[in-house]
Amino acid sequence: MKQSVLLHLGPGKVRQAGPLGKMLDLSIANRLKKVDYVNLVDPFRFRDENDNAWRCEFWGKVVRSAILSWCGNPDPELLQIIKSTVNDMLSTQTPDGCISSYPAELQTGGWDVWGRKYVLLTLARYYNFIERDERIPAACSRLLSHLMTQLGPDAKDILDSGCHDGLASSSILDAVVETWRITHEEKFLKYAEWIVSRGGSKKHNIFKAVLEGVPPCELGNGKAYEMMSCFQGLAELYVEVGNPEYLEAVKAFYEAVRDREIFITGVGGSKDSVGEFWNDTALRQLETDCGGFGETCVTVTWLHYCECVLRLTGDPQVADELERSLYNGILGGVNVDGASWVHVNPTPLAGVSCKESAPDQIGKCFKKPYDNHDCCRAQGPEGLAMSAYTAAFTRDDTVFINFYEDAEIDFVSPGGQSGRIRIEGGYPASANVRIDLQLEKSELFILALRIPGWSGKKTAVYDDGVKFLPKKLFGDASRYLRIQTAWPNGARLVIRFDRNIRAVRNKDRAAVMCGPLVMVQDRRFDKPDSVLQDLDFDLAEPAGSGLAALMNRHGQYLIDYASAGKPFDPDNTLCIWMKTKK
Repeated sequence: MKQSVLLHLGPGKVRQAGPLGKMLDLSIANRLKKVDYVNLVDPFRFRDENDNAWRCEFWGKVVRSAILSWCGNPDPELLQIIKSTVNDMLSTQTPDGCISSYPAELQTGGWDVWGRKYVLLTLARYYNFIERDERIPAACSRLLSHLMTQLGPDAKDILDSGCHDGLASSSILDAVVETWRITHEEKFLKYAEWIVSRGGSKKHNIFKAVLEGVPPCELGNGKAYEMMSCFQGLAELYVEVGNPEYLEAVKAFYEAVRDREIFITGVGGSKDSVGEFWNDTALRQLETDCGGFGETCVTVTWLHYCECVLRLTGDPQVADELERSLYNGILGGVNVDGASWVHVNPTPLAGVSCKESAPDQIGKCFKKPYDNHDCCRAQGPEGLAMSAYTAAFTRDDTVFINFYEDAEIDFVSPGGQSGRIRIEGGYPASANVRIDLQLEKSELFILALRIPGWSGKKTAVYDDGVKFLPKKLFGDASRYLRIQTAWPNGARLVIRFDRNIRAVRNKDRAAVMCGPLVMVQDRRFDKPDSVLQDLDFDLAEPAGSGLAALMNRHGQYLIDYASAGKPFDPDNTLCIWMKTKK
């Protein structure tokens, strides 16, 4: 019983060449190819993790990122790295089926189940995206079957295991569903239903509480990343079983997080020093005592969650959220070389702040350096790769286009022929986009173009040369413009978006937007946290590698958030929510 409204095109079908695509290439070259993968497997090889650290998550996070990155850039060297490390991990499985970094006496405690989740997710992704190696379903089946002897209806309660009152362990739900998908063993689907029945937290059933209007910061203990992963698992279980209450909970949680927790930059999380908890922070963005703002792991998980909701509902407003996070939070959280990431985004959002590289997380917390690994450095490349993964979908007689940076998109038409869509124009630096369609022969189908909410009703789409459209078309904001015609080979569309340079006011401060981009004060060009003399900005020439720049008549210069504060340097400060004249 498959409930998805939209379907992915598949690995290697979307190759982006704009800001996100270029940064993905840098991430592969300067981060993913330089990781010591043998070192990541060693904790599982020796099962010596006894200090309640989380080395167990790094193999899964990094390799999962590598696989999705390879889907957006099929680099042969990266492929060999992936195959080698997957073989290495499989070699650590013991005859009882266990793959764990914890010694037997400590298993199911600390971050053990969390780490096993990432092993399962990575192996399933390898099977689905890289090769149909039959060792993978067998290994996943044995791994999960062994865990079920430790946690389950006739064993230890999942809420009594792991961290954060059951949230961390319960987030294995997604991996359980993925294991069901590649093994088709009915016991795993029943196990997923059991995990949901336990409710995710000792405090209360989070899946029911969200339907009762409990805000995210009061669900469980408020831990953003783990909680969102639980709801992501619920979304995937809904795809398989079709329980309408599951979908209602998934949508209610999405709306609550979107409205109460996600900042202007498309990131979320605050309260503690590294921004890992829900805290009603979207409503408190101007405060300076909310802890650190915006863990990168939360942002990447938000992208995954939005992908689930978009796939299940087909609502293009969800793609607006994806775009906002990708072009601001994700591009803004990676350094110019693609090798390093912020753990926490610039804090505070209202005032002077800077971007700093994530530390060696294990070394910082346990005084035992672990090859300069940080959870957000591991997850960041996954966020970049989500762009190509969600850029286009298909369903029945329709091809959906969500993002417009330069790209080539290969698809199979409803009639079964191979097609290619080429997008050019330099988006988002440019508001004009050209789409060329290559087909073997003319065919009737629907091309659905997302009209971003920020572009309003001024978006114009028209034929450029072939004269197959009867007239210029105007798209409504936050909708798909569905064009049904007999598409000829060589069809060309031009889209003219409205940049909609606008100020978003919040008390005595304002954020400035240009299309999907958040525009900020950067010390290199203007004094951060200086008063904006007026909010009437026009386009200006971007400095250096900036995506966009604005200037008002007083000479005050703003640059896009993604380009600001780089290279990461405590002296290179910026300001997001800026002071305005009363």
